[in-house]
Amino acid sequence: MQDTKNPDEKFWEFIFGDDLDFYEDFIINLSDEEQKTFFADNPDFMMDFPVSRDKIFLLRDSVYRGILHKIQMYERGKKMEKSYNCSNSIS
Repeated sequence: MQDTKNPDEKFWEFIFGDDLDFYEDFIINLSDEEQKTFFADNPDFMMDFPVSRDKIFLLRDSVYRGILHKIQMYERGKKMEKSYNCSNSIS
């Protein structure tokens, strides 16, 4: 499958993406040992997600990552709603 996105789109998706997007694009294809090293070297990586270091193998499961994406979208929606409610109460 050919990637049809231009370099600018790829760049902005990378910049505004989150840790889960980065994992899916770059880390998922590393060996288990390389992933363990990456997580050990970057302890704050994936801290916004409910994944303990001893369960990182779950991230290879597309269903599990899909659930994490849905949780993230729900959380973003709650934050946006809270922000919207706060801005309306100021008016």
